Amino acid sequence: MTEKFQTVTSKVNKPITYLLMGLMWVVILIIVVIIGVIFENMYSHLKDYLLNDLGTFFILIFAQFLLAFCFVAMLMSLTDRKKEHIRTAVIDKQGVTFYSNLGNIINTISYHDLQQAKSGSYDTYIYNTGGKYPKTYLNIYLKNPSGETAMTRIDFNFEYVILSNQFEMYRQFLRGIQCFRPDLRINPQTIEQYSLTPDFPPVKDTRILEYLIAFLFTFAILALIYSISLLIWR
Repeated sequence: MTEKFQTVTSKVNKPITYLLMGLMWVVILIIVVIIGVIFENMYSHLKDYLLNDLGTFFILIFAQFLLAFCFVAMLMSLTDRKKEHIRTAVIDKQGVTFYSNLGNIINTISYHDLQQAKSGSYDTYIYNTGGKYPKTYLNIYLKNPSGETAMTRIDFNFEYVILSNQFEMYRQFLRGIQCFRPDLRINPQTIEQYSLTPDFPPVKDTRILEYLIAFLFTFAILALIYSISLLIWR
């Protein structure tokens, strides 16, 4: 089994990722347009605001500062190349290694370092968050700097990047635990959810669905931009 263990590298879901990045740039553009419209209104009616409606004038100034702050924050988050973000993960016979957008190693978790849970619970299991934007994590146990066993998580939810094989990445790491750390107990629900059976069936290809979703979102965004432009220039 260990001889057939394959190395799996994370794959970026380019249609969805580029769509979300484009959407953020659209939001920045909309903020710039709103700032310009408010400024033009303030400049054209400056005397009226100062004489008759000083309260509204200060509210508009505050709104301009708030919009400017949002603009700068979003622009910096999209263009800051100095800060290293996790962009790639590679799972092999040793464990998982996370690489930054600059190609540097950010973190490595080996199967050898995994620990057993002290509380009698399962040693590893998938955890799904609730809410409007749910995320999936793999909870594991490692020794912290003080030498105590503590729960931590493997996270394939990368910043500004959507993975097309996130399910496969969690599944392959769990498969590695089965192969190289059979002493660790995996939650039965996780085993069922990720089909961690001896035959280990392949993951279905979802690229057609991804491109379809990206197309529908793109169409919706273009329709929104067109509607906004009609409202602004009417």
